[in-house]
Amino acid sequence: MSLNPMVRVKAAMNRKMITLDKGLSVKSAIKLMVKKNIGSIVVTADSNNNPVGILTERDILRSITYRRVRPETTKIEEIMSSPIFSVEQDTTLGDAAQMMIKKNIRRLLVKQNEKYVGIITQRDLQKLMTDTIRALLIM
Repeated sequence: MSLNPMVRVKAAMNRKMITLDKGLSVKSAIKLMVKKNIGSIVVTADSNNNPVGILTERDILRSITYRRVRPETTKIEEIMSSPIFSVEQDTTLGDAAQMMIKKNIRRLLVKQNEKYVGIITQRDLQKLMTDTIRALLIM
């Protein structure tokens, strides 16, 4: 079973991107992620909030456990995932999912006319698929 091929990313994306500057400490990112109950933060480089990377729970875990970095003194830019991968908001969910699989990533930033307007994650796609399957079973 597959999703309707006409459903677009804009239907499932989260328009609230949580951002932090790349020069802040990893500890500040951890605090924000816990407070907001989120698994990633979009990393920015300037006052225009231009994204340059994504910091994920996995990035933090790997850096602290294997590289033994100190969250208090390590900058976000030292451990963030980069480059950013993005799709236009009118991209189909199937194409977005295929891109995630091909690039082995779990998050895509979403653009509208070259401006970042949201983020879509594997979890967003899974939720939409689950909701679709439930709706079909009820029919």
